[in-house]
Amino acid sequence: MLFSEEVQFQEEEKTMNVPDRYERFVVPEGAKKVSYERDTKIMNAATFIVEREDHTIGNIIRMQLHRDDNVLFAAYQLPHPLKYRILVRIQTASQSSPMQAYNQAINDLDKELDVLKYELEGAFSRFSRTY
Repeated sequence: MLFSEEVQFQEEEKTMNVPDRYERFVVPEGAKKVSYERDTKIMNAATFIVEREDHTIGNIIRMQLHRDDNVLFAAYQLPHPLKYRILVRIQTASQSSPMQAYNQAINDLDKELDVLKYELEGAFSRFSRTY
């Protein structure tokens, strides 16, 4: 086998089982972005399945949930690197529900990101005027 044929064969071999890139972030038609499953064994516990996300979002949501005094347990898991979904597990105290805690965490993160966007835009405009 010639060297160029060998390189071409290796390149084809690398891409044979690789899923398309858009599958990492495009939610399939008819699928929900976030689904909810109650835990039947533990009181006030649930698992949220978030499609097409990874460690970045999982860790941010987990950290925001830990700021809530009503959350007793919050963790996330990436079951398989090629499945492109995370599982967020939440257990709350009796005065709150996992759904309330999740929604509150998402709303708080949305507000924090709005503040970050505002600050970045202001810094960018000040920098642009200077130079």
